[in-house]
Amino acid sequence: MGFNRPSKIQEMALPMMLAHPPQNLIAQSQSGTGKTAAFVLAMLSRVNALNLFPQCLCLAPIYELALQTGRVVERMGKFCVDVQVMYAIRGNQIPRGADITKQIVIGTPGTVLDWCFKRKLIDLTKIRVFVLDEADVMIDTQGFADQSIRIQR
Repeated sequence: MGFNRPSKIQEMALPMMLAHPPQNLIAQSQSGTGKTAAFVLAMLSRVNALNLFPQCLCLAPIYELALQTGRVVERMGKFCVDVQVMYAIRGNQIPRGADITKQIVIGTPGTVLDWCFKRKLIDLTKIRVFVLDEADVMIDTQGFADQSIRIQR
């Protein structure tokens, strides 16, 4: 992936995100400093590939960012055998009665909310890592703050 050494945000955040027991973290850094790589590494480190249900959930404010984050998970996780990503985004339809067997779910608030509460596809009690990507945008956007807080609770 081209990493030689951790960026400042990674140097500060990774020890907290990888700690046992896990710790909550709020981090802010400029674009391109490696925040996504840091939280993706944390998600991958907490997944049990043998458990075929969602264990990590990442909310992104827009469809494009969810896809971009998912691609990072797929690239960084290619050596994590049997760890898979599911996209909870518009247009990704899950048949009625189907179970989600992917360990990492990345999506937008509206779709994730629908999958969690209306369709009961994700058991939030089994989520080990919850990431709110671009939390400042989520809080400032009408409706996203309420949806994000509901999912987190």
